[in-house]
Amino acid sequence: MVITFSSMKGGVGKSTDAVLLANNLAARGFKVLFFDMDTNNSSTIYYCMGIAEEFPTQNVAEALTHRTTEGYTVHSRIPNIDIVPSSLRLFDIRSIDYHVLKKSLPKDDYDFIIIDTAPTYDNLVMNALYAADYIFTPVQLDFFNLTTSRFLRSHLYDELNEQVPKWYIYYTFWQENLAVFPESIQSQFAVLFESEFNNILDIQIPNTPATRKYTQTDEKVSIHSRMLGSQRLAVSFNKLANLITGTENDVEKF
Repeated sequence: MVITFSSMKGGVGKSTDAVLLANNLAARGFKVLFFDMDTNNSSTIYYCMGIAEEFPTQNVAEALTHRTTEGYTVHSRIPNIDIVPSSLRLFDIRSIDYHVLKKSLPKDDYDFIIIDTAPTYDNLVMNALYAADYIFTPVQLDFFNLTTSRFLRSHLYDELNEQVPKWYIYYTFWQENLAVFPESIQSQFAVLFESEFNNILDIQIPNTPATRKYTQTDEKVSIHSRMLGSQRLAVSFNKLANLITGTENDVEKF
């Protein structure tokens, strides 16, 4: 199963969310391939910390150029997760046909393939969208995220219509204390989103320092943590993982 994270707005937590979902699936015993198509490189840095700083021959640009992931994957520092590292050479192949990635992905080696994309819309992102069984777009509740979500919807309908039923939105930087106030900006934009989109998941990623700790200090999240933010992160990504696996099998800590 291929899961693509795509958002035209940077800074919404897309890469972190992709990592959290991948790690949750790996903690369940699934074998995961993380395909890093974001030139920002943050996911590659996270997974390859202490292994190498860059991969001149084993990376996503080489994999797409040669139409295969075989020989271009790296064992990450997280059990059950391999990664095809990002590369700045992606800029050189932005005109690549959007069917290439789907044809290049391994068929039976992994239970799940997680694809992290750059915050843009081009042929590389189209590759990731076309290959996906699930497309997840994290949105922060503001006008710019609304505009970019409309743009992505328009292009999906016009260029990848068969992928529209696979596309889902969920909220990030969610502040639970504001949810009870209809007059808050968060609540008003939630109403606006829900009036325009019928693909919004009942999953809210909390606005919490635990997210940064996760990628910067390797502090795990847990449904039994004393930190409320850590608990909420664990609950949210268990819900997301349960959705795609079709199970109710929460991971206590990941």
